[in-house]
Amino acid sequence: MAGPDWLRWTLTILFLAVAAYCVFRLARARHVPGIYLGCHRATDVGHGMMCAGMAVMCSPVGGPIPVAGWQTAFLVSTSWFAASWLRQRHSQAADVGWHGGSLHHAVAGLAMLYMLTAMPSGDGHHGMAAPWMPGMHDADLALPVVGWGFATYFVVHATILGIRAVRATPSCDARVPALLTAPRLTATCQIFMALGMSYMLVA
Repeated sequence: MAGPDWLRWTLTILFLAVAAYCVFRLARARHVPGIYLGCHRATDVGHGMMCAGMAVMCSPVGGPIPVAGWQTAFLVSTSWFAASWLRQRHSQAADVGWHGGSLHHAVAGLAMLYMLTAMPSGDGHHGMAAPWMPGMHDADLALPVVGWGFATYFVVHATILGIRAVRATPSCDARVPALLTAPRLTATCQIFMALGMSYMLVA
C-alpha cells in the first residue's frame, strides 16, 4: 500500500484494534451459547481475519504469511459466506451486534481476494509478507472498473451504517453481554473497515 509511514502505521494499529475487538467478542460469546450462534461466530472470525489481513497490507514491515496463504483463507471465507447466504436467505438468524448479512461479508471477502491477486507486489501497493517473501508476481492484473466498483460499494455501505449508528439503540436483552449488543461500536468498526478498504482499493 502506498502512503507515508505514519498513515500506514496508524491504519495498521486501528485495524489490529478492530481485530482484537472481534477476539474479545468471541471470548465473551461463550456466556450466551443459545443466542450467539455459529453464524455469529463465523462473522466475528471473518471480521477479525479481514482486519488482520488489512493490517498486514498497510504495515510498512509486511507480515510473515505468504500471499497464497491469505488468498486461501479469504477464498474459504468468501465461499462460506456465499453458501450461507444462499442457504439462509429466508431463515437467517438475527444479527448480534454486527450489521450486514452473509452476502455483504462474501462481497468483502471477494474484495480482499481481488486486492491480494490484482495488485503487483513491486509497485508499493502490496506489502504483505515483503520481508520474508519475494514478490508473488510482477504482472499488473488490476482492473480499474472492478476496483472502483468495490470502492464505491464500501463507501455506500459506510454511509448507510453511519445513519444506522446514529439511530441505533442497545439491546435490552439482559442475557446478552453488553460487548455483543453495542450497535454503535460495531457500526463504527465496520465504517472504519469499509472506508479503509475503499482507500486501499483506490490507492
